[in-house]
Amino acid sequence: MDAGGVDRREALHRSIVIWVGLFVLTIAALVSAVGILNRELFSASTFVRLYLEALAEHDVPGALATPGVKLTSGDEAGTGEAALVTPDALGGITGISEVSDTEIIPGRHRIVYSYTLTGTGEQQVEGQTEFDVVQTGTSWLVFPEWEFLRSPTARAEVTVSHASTFTAGTVQVSAGDAGAFRANRSYDLLVPSLTVLGHTSHYLGAYPSKLVATSTGSSVSAIVDVQPTTRFLDEVQTTVHDFLADCATETLLYPPGCPFGLEVDDRIVSEPDWSIETFPALTIIAGQDSWVVPTASGSAHVRVDIRSLFDGTVTTIDRSIPYDVTFALGIEPDGAIQFAPRG
Repeated sequence: MDAGGVDRREALHRSIVIWVGLFVLTIAALVSAVGILNRELFSASTFVRLYLEALAEHDVPGALATPGVKLTSGDEAGTGEAALVTPDALGGITGISEVSDTEIIPGRHRIVYSYTLTGTGEQQVEGQTEFDVVQTGTSWLVFPEWEFLRSPTARAEVTVSHASTFTAGTVQVSAGDAGAFRANRSYDLLVPSLTVLGHTSHYLGAYPSKLVATSTGSSVSAIVDVQPTTRFLDEVQTTVHDFLADCATETLLYPPGCPFGLEVDDRIVSEPDWSIETFPALTIIAGQDSWVVPTASGSAHVRVDIRSLFDGTVTTIDRSIPYDVTFALGIEPDGAIQFAPRG
């Protein structure tokens, strides 16, 4: 064989070696890339992180679309018992950090994340949650697909004292029949979450209370204690003041519907002249089924001339008449205050 043939064979051999090497390197690079993608983008811990980031961004549809997330009630987000599963009710999540990723058995991981939950009024809660994740298959034959083995949800029991509605974040929620003096209802929550509850209306308010859900499948509770505002008391005080002042314009011994009067056995000669000496200082407290003004005292003054039936002499009665007031209060749907006798 001539020298030219040998050279061609050696060149072909080198080419084959180079191409085989490139092929091996390419396969190795692909395997390495798949490994990196599986660790960084398609791992069980990344699956959980993406869910947590959706919550942090208030992306409720994205969180609910995560495989394995199921609301216990089955209600549509933002309605019924899922009324708190809405972006405007959710607090914030910051400082998301993986604590551990433990493979329980092949294809099943127990993952713990820590975070900080934030709510209105600069409320913060440090927490961590344990998630169980299971592999359900693969995509493109190499990338694992995951699902929550236990849905990251919780149940909340909300009791509203002295009202039927409350606020969750900026959402107004009805927990019972309109006008009810006490309401109670169960709701779905996404885990983890901090939901700040309260009440704000024309005459009523409540200090914030927290619903904190950090454990999947847990049950939490909160009480929204609704109380009268100074506006409510001022309005009632003004109304009662005006009512008593009107009573004092009557020229009868017993002004109709008024809490004071004068009993005499003789004949009156002049029309009674009433005035209010002291108005009662009112308070408002919660009764069994309505707001109540406890018994408060005041005094009226009356001046009237009377003629004795015995000897016909005329004398003047000029005296203070103590009186008490107490009644129940209701707030109509249009905001009007309803006064009623106290039962």
